[in-house]
Amino acid sequence: MKVYIKENTNYYAPIKYVLKLIEKNRKLTFSFVDSVENADISWDEHHPSSEPIDISFYNNLIENRELLKHENYFSEEPTLDPKQDLIAPIFYLVNCLQEISTSPEDFDNFNRFKYTHSYQYKFKNIERNLVEELMNVFCTKHNLTGKKTKSRFFISHDIDTIYGSLLQDGFWAVKNLKIGTLLHLITLELMRKPHWRNMDKIIKINDEYDVKTTFFWLVNKGKGTQDVMNADYKINKEKDLLELVANSNNTNGLHKSCSTMSINEELTKGNISNPYNRYHFLNFKAHSDWKKISDSDLEFDGSLGFAEHYGFRNSYGKAFQPFNVDEKKPYDFVEAPLHFMDGTFHKYMKMPSQNIAKTIINFYEKNNENCDFSLLWHNTYFTNYKYNSFLEEYKKVLSYLYENKIDCVTPQHLIDENKLTW
Repeated sequence: MKVYIKENTNYYAPIKYVLKLIEKNRKLTFSFVDSVENADISWDEHHPSSEPIDISFYNNLIENRELLKHENYFSEEPTLDPKQDLIAPIFYLVNCLQEISTSPEDFDNFNRFKYTHSYQYKFKNIERNLVEELMNVFCTKHNLTGKKTKSRFFISHDIDTIYGSLLQDGFWAVKNLKIGTLLHLITLELMRKPHWRNMDKIIKINDEYDVKTTFFWLVNKGKGTQDVMNADYKINKEKDLLELVANSNNTNGLHKSCSTMSINEELTKGNISNPYNRYHFLNFKAHSDWKKISDSDLEFDGSLGFAEHYGFRNSYGKAFQPFNVDEKKPYDFVEAPLHFMDGTFHKYMKMPSQNIAKTIINFYEKNNENCDFSLLWHNTYFTNYKYNSFLEEYKKVLSYLYENKIDCVTPQHLIDENKLTW
């Protein structure tokens, strides 16, 4: 289909970007032409055949971003009216523009954008893939069939602590009068095989279900910025674990610590060659940290998720290249939004553990096309003791994936599939 967008306008780059996303989403190809007369679809506010253009939105994107707060932009839930500009809300949602102009009260003590300050909380639509819905309306309006693909999973493990089992599992054992368990934990410590130094166990479990995953490693130990605890291990003393992951055809990446070190400094310190990252504690501000990621050697990030609730942080199910609104072009890396985290269910939502796998599976079945679901399960939740029920829930999810032939992808898959030609 031939497309014309009027150049030298505030809407040219955002509209082109969204069309590029739709190309990736539906396996389509748009041909960009230089005149309205040669186009099947056009955007030109002065031409009668133009698609609807929300001029004020695109102007505010350049001139007055304060007006892009969701309270100003969404007085009510985003509309799916084909007579309205469908491109603007897609651009807004995908790129987390509710977070581009914020106040200190929008962030928690760990510098994370609060779920309770989001439009998802206001409209109770954290579980809606609104971008996909808007794309559906756009494609139907223009008779674009394209192709949808079966949803997949990207599974990862953040390695925050390796040596905390004796204290935490041990306390659980004492509390529950499991003296044999306590003695077993002590024995493991004496043998220098602490229970949470369990990458071999994680790999073995994953292999049983034919799944390859990504391990994100901290390179700084001890208390970091915002008083967040980084690793309880020294990365240079755990080389055997990183080699174990690599030699088993799994993937290592950086778990950017809460520190003043740059991303590249941490990659160098940890001798981590893969350009993949997730921010520790999800201590991550979308627009400012996207700039830092782009200025580094990273090609992939997996930090875009709410700690407090599972679901769609940017109302979209696929990995994507964020847009640099200052430079009017996509950033040069791929972001894979985080949809599910063990700690979200356990510590924030306080969901009964026996409901976790069912929740993840039901969510998948409601969104079984065109999603790359990111699932984070920390190594500390692979335990026979304190978090034993969480291990069983993880296995239920993997069993579901195996039985239904649902693919699991790597960061490199997501990079290769979602890099835009610009």
